[in-house]
Amino acid sequence: MTNLYLQEIMSELKLAVTERNHPLKFCVLGSIGSDNSSQTRIIGLRKITNNLTLTFYTDERSNKVSQILKNPNVSLLFYHPEKKMQIKIDGKASIVKDQDLLKEKWLNINSESKKDYTTTKAPGSILENPSELTFLKEKNYFCIIEVKTKTVEYLKLRETSHFKVLFNKDINGWTSQFLVP
Repeated sequence: MTNLYLQEIMSELKLAVTERNHPLKFCVLGSIGSDNSSQTRIIGLRKITNNLTLTFYTDERSNKVSQILKNPNVSLLFYHPEKKMQIKIDGKASIVKDQDLLKEKWLNINSESKKDYTTTKAPGSILENPSELTFLKEKNYFCIIEVKTKTVEYLKLRETSHFKVLFNKDINGWTSQFLVP
């Protein structure tokens, strides 16, 4: 019975990659900061595989990259307001090093979005005035991060009897159990 929920999760996340305004297109990424504090930010989902590896893009100078290099354990939190569905994914993040893949994905990004990865200053740097923001012409800091899912927590909010299912991935596939919501 719980496989239906896992199928719904996969189906909705795949739609989020292909549909521009899908409610699950953006999620919250949680990581651990250098002072062991939790750090969260909104990211855009770019790809999902059948084994629930999720991909997103960032500037390689961003804090999340150094945090992931130090501690690859991350959480992703999605919420679909119409379906009242929350999906929490815990996994291990890694920085993609495959230069051919990076070049291929870079070529498919539109020129306006490429600006996000070509600022002369790193994300989070102080600017006296937003008009000071300048861009590089020949260099970029485009980075791909993949998250291999370890657990998925599915929460369905209803007027009565909310329910929650926890999925764990092991070498044999997915196991599941219901949880108190």
